[in-house]
Amino acid sequence: MTGRRGAPAFAWGELWPPMGARAAAVAMFAIFLVTDLAAGWLHVVALTGFGFAAGSAAAAGRTRRQDLLLVATTPPLIFLAAVTTGQLIILHTGHVAASAGLVLAGIFLTLAAAAPWLFGGLAGALLIATVRGLPQCIRDLQAGLAGRVRPDEYQADGAADWQAADRARRTERGGLSEAD
Repeated sequence: MTGRRGAPAFAWGELWPPMGARAAAVAMFAIFLVTDLAAGWLHVVALTGFGFAAGSAAAAGRTRRQDLLLVATTPPLIFLAAVTTGQLIILHTGHVAASAGLVLAGIFLTLAAAAPWLFGGLAGALLIATVRGLPQCIRDLQAGLAGRVRPDEYQADGAADWQAADRARRTERGGLSEAD
């Protein structure tokens, strides 16, 4: 016995617990806004795009599985809202009258400069969400839209066994025998 112990395992769940869709949207907005303001203050254009990629990946990685569809599709809209808010804050702190032309020009230039990061960040977030269960979320949405699953039939972890639920409902109505 040497008396050595292995390194303690690091658990992300303790540092940053899984969050719901609303918490992920707020976290993305905060990350996008802070990095946009920091990019303007530091004059580092790539920081805005990096913030988008980091915020999208963090949200996709730490969101509950049943909320992945919303978190995977909303980052561009949240980013647009954060950039608009950032432009309004920058104009206000610079004591410049906020006209629509100045705000739109700032938004357009920011989006143009961050475009490669937007594509890469969204692709990375979709990859993370796909690995974590996005295809099942899409199947659950399709089943719900087709009327095969009611929202109260979802399991506790958010995943729906829509085939079993549909079969049970049809059996109750007399549409299937127990052998089907």
